[in-house]
Amino acid sequence: MSYRYCIGHTMTCCPDGSHPGGDPYPGYSWKDKGIIEKVGDMDVYRVGNSRRCIVWCYDIYGFKGGRTRELCDKLSDKGYMVLLPDFFRGESRGLEDEDLISWVVTQSDWVGQRQFEWVENLLPYARSKGAEVFGAVGTCWGAYLVTKLSSYAEFKAGACFHPALTLVTELALQQNLYELLDEVQCPQLLITAGNDHDNEKKGGLANKVWGVMKFGIHCEYKEYKNMLHGWMVRGDMRNESISTDAKAAFNLLVSFLATNLK
Repeated sequence: MSYRYCIGHTMTCCPDGSHPGGDPYPGYSWKDKGIIEKVGDMDVYRVGNSRRCIVWCYDIYGFKGGRTRELCDKLSDKGYMVLLPDFFRGESRGLEDEDLISWVVTQSDWVGQRQFEWVENLLPYARSKGAEVFGAVGTCWGAYLVTKLSSYAEFKAGACFHPALTLVTELALQQNLYELLDEVQCPQLLITAGNDHDNEKKGGLANKVWGVMKFGIHCEYKEYKNMLHGWMVRGDMRNESISTDAKAAFNLLVSFLATNLK
Protein backbone atom coordinates (compact mmCIF):
# COMPACT_ATOMS: atom_id res chain seq x y z
CA MET A 1 0.00 0.00 0.00
CA SER A 2 1.37 3.40 -0.95
CA TYR A 3 0.87 6.72 0.78
CA ARG A 4 2.12 9.69 -1.21
CA TYR A 5 3.64 11.98 1.37
CA CYS A 6 5.75 13.91 -1.10
CA ILE A 7 6.06 13.99 -4.87
CA GLY A 8 8.77 16.44 -5.77
CA HIS A 9 7.57 19.61 -4.07
CA THR A 10 3.93 18.56 -3.98
CA MET A 11 2.44 16.89 -0.92
CA THR A 12 -1.03 15.47 -0.60
CA CYS A 13 -3.42 14.35 2.10
CA CYS A 14 -4.94 11.37 0.25
CA PRO A 15 -3.50 7.96 -0.65
CA ASP A 16 -2.32 6.88 -4.10
CA GLY A 17 -5.08 5.98 -6.50
CA SER A 18 -7.73 8.23 -4.96
CA HIS A 19 -10.64 9.30 -7.11
CA PRO A 20 -9.93 12.74 -8.63
CA GLY A 21 -12.03 15.83 -8.14
CA GLY A 22 -14.69 17.17 -10.45
CA ASP A 23 -17.98 15.53 -11.30
CA PRO A 24 -18.21 11.81 -10.48
CA TYR A 25 -18.75 11.18 -14.19
CA PRO A 26 -19.51 13.23 -17.32
CA GLY A 27 -23.07 14.48 -17.33
CA TYR A 28 -23.64 13.95 -13.60
CA SER A 29 -26.25 16.27 -12.11
CA TRP A 30 -28.35 16.48 -8.97
CA LYS A 31 -31.19 18.83 -8.12
CA ASP A 32 -30.71 20.06 -4.56
CA LYS A 33 -33.62 19.50 -2.19
CA GLY A 34 -32.37 21.87 0.50
CA ILE A 35 -31.72 25.57 0.90
CA ILE A 36 -28.64 27.68 1.58
CA GLU A 37 -28.70 30.11 4.50
CA LYS A 38 -26.07 32.43 5.89
CA VAL A 39 -24.84 31.56 9.40
CA GLY A 40 -22.37 34.18 10.53
CA ASP A 41 -20.17 34.63 7.48
CA MET A 42 -20.63 31.00 6.42
CA ASP A 43 -23.08 29.51 3.93
CA VAL A 44 -24.88 26.43 5.26
CA TYR A 45 -26.82 24.01 3.10
CA ARG A 46 -29.78 22.71 5.15
CA VAL A 47 -32.14 19.92 4.17
CA GLY A 48 -34.81 18.03 6.12
CA ASN A 49 -36.69 18.70 9.34
CA SER A 50 -35.99 16.67 12.48
CA ARG A 51 -34.83 16.90 16.07
CA ARG A 52 -32.02 14.57 14.95
CA CYS A 53 -29.38 16.71 13.24
CA ILE A 54 -26.41 15.56 11.18
CA VAL A 55 -23.49 17.92 10.58
CA TRP A 56 -21.89 16.85 7.29
CA CYS A 57 -18.19 17.66 6.99
CA TYR A 58 -17.03 17.59 3.38
CA ASP A 59 -13.67 16.85 1.73
CA ILE A 60 -11.06 19.13 0.13
CA TYR A 61 -13.30 19.57 -2.93
CA GLY A 62 -15.63 21.71 -0.87
CA PHE A 63 -19.22 22.87 -0.82
CA LYS A 64 -20.19 21.70 -4.30
CA GLY A 65 -17.86 18.73 -4.57
CA GLY A 66 -18.91 15.40 -6.05
CA ARG A 67 -22.07 13.74 -4.72
CA THR A 68 -21.92 15.45 -1.33
CA ARG A 69 -25.26 17.27 -1.53
CA GLU A 70 -26.91 14.23 -3.07
CA LEU A 71 -25.86 12.18 -0.04
CA CYS A 72 -27.03 14.92 2.34
CA ASP A 73 -30.42 14.91 0.62
CA LYS A 74 -30.70 11.14 0.72
CA LEU A 75 -29.79 11.08 4.40
CA SER A 76 -32.45 13.69 5.15
CA ASP A 77 -34.99 11.37 3.52
CA LYS A 78 -34.21 8.90 6.32
CA GLY A 79 -35.55 11.28 8.96
CA TYR A 80 -32.75 13.73 9.68
CA MET A 81 -32.04 17.40 9.39
CA VAL A 82 -28.69 17.62 7.62
CA LEU A 83 -26.44 20.67 7.76
CA LEU A 84 -23.59 21.05 5.29
CA PRO A 85 -21.52 24.05 6.43
CA ASP A 86 -19.23 25.67 3.87
CA PHE A 87 -16.16 25.68 6.09
CA PHE A 88 -13.92 26.73 3.18
CA ARG A 89 -16.05 29.76 2.23
CA GLY A 90 -16.26 28.80 -1.41
CA GLU A 91 -12.70 27.56 -1.75
CA SER A 92 -11.52 24.06 -2.60
CA ARG A 93 -8.32 22.27 -3.55
CA GLY A 94 -7.20 19.33 -5.65
CA LEU A 95 -4.57 16.70 -4.93
CA GLU A 96 -2.02 18.26 -7.27
CA ASP A 97 -2.25 21.82 -5.92
CA GLU A 98 1.13 22.91 -4.63
CA ASP A 99 -0.30 24.67 -1.59
CA LEU A 100 -2.58 21.78 -0.59
CA ILE A 101 -0.90 20.88 2.69
CA SER A 102 -0.45 24.48 3.89
CA TRP A 103 -4.07 25.15 2.92
CA VAL A 104 -5.25 22.07 4.81
CA VAL A 105 -3.34 23.26 7.87
CA THR A 106 -5.12 26.62 7.72
CA GLN A 107 -8.53 25.03 7.19
CA SER A 108 -8.00 22.59 10.07
CA ASP A 109 -7.44 25.27 12.71
CA TRP A 110 -9.72 23.89 15.40
CA VAL A 111 -8.85 26.07 18.38
CA GLY A 112 -8.55 29.28 16.40
CA GLN A 113 -11.57 28.95 14.14
CA ARG A 114 -13.60 25.75 13.80
CA GLN A 115 -14.38 25.38 17.50
CA PHE A 116 -15.71 28.93 17.64
CA GLU A 117 -17.81 28.36 14.51
CA TRP A 118 -19.45 25.34 16.08
CA VAL A 119 -20.09 26.74 19.54
CA GLU A 120 -21.01 30.30 18.63
CA ASN A 121 -22.70 29.92 15.24
CA LEU A 122 -23.61 26.44 14.04
CA LEU A 123 -24.92 24.99 17.31
CA PRO A 124 -27.29 27.91 18.04
CA TYR A 125 -28.43 27.87 14.41
CA ALA A 126 -29.15 24.15 14.50
CA ARG A 127 -31.07 24.46 17.75
CA SER A 128 -33.11 27.33 16.34
CA LYS A 129 -34.24 24.93 13.61
CA GLY A 130 -35.32 22.29 16.12
CA ALA A 131 -32.19 20.19 16.54
CA GLU A 132 -31.87 18.39 19.87
CA VAL A 133 -29.47 15.50 19.29
CA PHE A 134 -26.48 15.51 16.96
CA GLY A 135 -24.37 13.26 14.82
CA ALA A 136 -21.48 14.07 12.49
CA VAL A 137 -20.68 12.54 9.12
CA GLY A 138 -17.53 13.25 7.15
CA THR A 139 -15.55 12.31 4.08
CA CYS A 140 -11.77 12.44 3.73
CA TRP A 141 -10.63 15.76 5.31
CA GLY A 142 -14.00 16.06 7.03
CA ALA A 143 -13.14 13.07 9.21
CA TYR A 144 -10.85 15.34 11.20
CA LEU A 145 -13.77 17.62 12.06
CA VAL A 146 -16.02 14.65 12.82
CA THR A 147 -13.47 13.44 15.36
CA LYS A 148 -13.23 16.86 16.95
CA LEU A 149 -17.00 17.34 17.09
CA SER A 150 -17.38 13.87 18.61
CA SER A 151 -15.72 15.12 21.77
CA TYR A 152 -18.78 17.27 22.52
CA ALA A 153 -21.61 15.94 24.67
CA GLU A 154 -24.23 16.98 22.10
CA PHE A 155 -22.90 14.39 19.67
CA LYS A 156 -24.10 10.81 20.01
CA ALA A 157 -22.38 9.35 16.95
CA GLY A 158 -19.76 10.08 14.30
CA ALA A 159 -19.30 8.39 10.94
CA CYS A 160 -16.72 8.75 8.19
CA PHE A 161 -16.43 7.51 4.63
CA HIS A 162 -12.82 6.96 3.49
CA PRO A 163 -11.40 9.11 6.30
CA ALA A 164 -8.05 10.85 5.89
CA LEU A 165 -7.47 11.06 9.63
CA THR A 166 -3.90 9.80 9.70
CA LEU A 167 -2.70 11.83 6.74
CA VAL A 168 -4.37 15.08 7.84
CA THR A 169 -3.42 14.74 11.51
CA GLU A 170 0.12 13.43 11.25
CA LEU A 171 1.30 14.66 7.84
CA ALA A 172 -0.38 18.03 7.54
CA LEU A 173 -0.93 19.12 11.13
CA GLN A 174 2.02 17.31 12.73
CA GLN A 175 -0.23 16.28 15.61
CA ASN A 176 -0.45 13.06 17.59
CA LEU A 177 -3.21 10.85 16.18
CA TYR A 178 -3.61 8.93 19.43
CA GLU A 179 -4.38 12.15 21.30
CA LEU A 180 -6.98 13.12 18.70
CA LEU A 181 -8.68 9.73 18.86
CA ASP A 182 -8.59 9.77 22.65
CA GLU A 183 -10.80 12.89 22.71
CA VAL A 184 -13.75 11.06 21.11
CA GLN A 185 -16.71 10.42 23.44
CA CYS A 186 -19.32 8.65 21.27
CA PRO A 187 -19.63 5.62 18.96
CA GLN A 188 -17.88 5.87 15.60
CA LEU A 189 -18.37 4.23 12.22
CA LEU A 190 -15.32 4.11 9.94
CA ILE A 191 -15.98 3.01 6.35
CA THR A 192 -12.71 2.64 4.47
CA ALA A 193 -11.50 1.90 0.97
CA GLY A 194 -8.80 -0.64 0.25
CA ASN A 195 -6.11 2.03 -0.11
CA ASP A 196 -7.02 3.94 3.06
CA HIS A 197 -4.63 3.98 6.01
CA ASP A 198 -4.58 0.92 8.27
CA ASN A 199 -5.01 3.14 11.36
CA GLU A 200 -8.64 3.66 10.39
CA LYS A 201 -9.45 0.02 9.66
CA LYS A 202 -10.48 -2.80 11.97
CA GLY A 203 -7.54 -3.66 14.20
CA GLY A 204 -5.90 -0.29 13.57
CA LEU A 205 -5.08 2.51 15.98
CA ALA A 206 -8.62 3.93 16.07
CA ASN A 207 -10.02 0.49 16.89
CA LYS A 208 -7.44 0.00 19.64
CA VAL A 209 -8.00 3.42 21.22
CA TRP A 210 -11.79 3.32 21.14
CA GLY A 211 -11.95 -0.38 21.95
CA VAL A 212 -11.06 0.26 25.60
CA MET A 213 -13.58 3.09 25.99
CA LYS A 214 -17.09 2.60 27.30
CA PHE A 215 -18.60 3.29 23.88
CA GLY A 216 -16.10 1.07 22.08
CA ILE A 217 -18.46 -1.88 21.81
CA HIS A 218 -20.75 0.27 19.66
CA CYS A 219 -18.05 1.31 17.16
CA GLU A 220 -18.07 -0.28 13.72
CA TYR A 221 -15.40 -0.71 11.04
CA LYS A 222 -16.07 -1.73 7.47
CA GLU A 223 -13.50 -1.96 4.68
CA TYR A 224 -14.47 -2.13 1.03
CA LYS A 225 -11.22 -3.62 -0.24
CA ASN A 226 -11.97 -3.15 -3.94
CA MET A 227 -12.88 0.52 -3.60
CA LEU A 228 -10.51 3.49 -3.79
CA HIS A 229 -10.38 6.50 -1.51
CA GLY A 230 -13.16 8.94 -2.44
CA TRP A 231 -15.50 6.43 -4.05
CA MET A 232 -18.59 7.45 -2.06
CA VAL A 233 -18.60 11.04 -3.33
CA ARG A 234 -16.45 10.90 -6.46
CA GLY A 235 -16.73 7.35 -7.77
CA ASP A 236 -18.48 6.69 -11.09
CA MET A 237 -21.86 5.28 -10.04
CA ARG A 238 -22.36 3.89 -13.54
CA ASN A 239 -19.80 1.27 -12.52
CA GLU A 240 -21.77 -1.61 -10.99
CA SER A 241 -19.22 -2.50 -8.32
CA ILE A 242 -18.86 1.12 -7.18
CA SER A 243 -22.62 1.62 -7.17
CA THR A 244 -23.21 -1.59 -5.21
CA ASP A 245 -20.61 -0.81 -2.54
CA ALA A 246 -21.71 2.83 -2.28
CA LYS A 247 -25.30 1.78 -1.66
CA ALA A 248 -24.21 -0.81 0.90
CA ALA A 249 -22.01 1.73 2.70
CA PHE A 250 -24.82 4.28 2.78
CA ASN A 251 -27.21 1.70 4.22
CA LEU A 252 -24.61 0.89 6.86
CA LEU A 253 -24.49 4.57 7.77
CA VAL A 254 -28.28 4.76 8.03
CA SER A 255 -28.40 1.71 10.29
CA PHE A 256 -25.58 3.02 12.49
CA LEU A 257 -27.22 6.42 12.97
CA ALA A 258 -30.60 4.89 13.68
CA THR A 259 -29.05 2.80 16.43
CA ASN A 260 -27.09 5.59 18.08
CA LEU A 261 -29.18 8.74 17.54
CA LYS A 262 -32.38 8.41 19.55
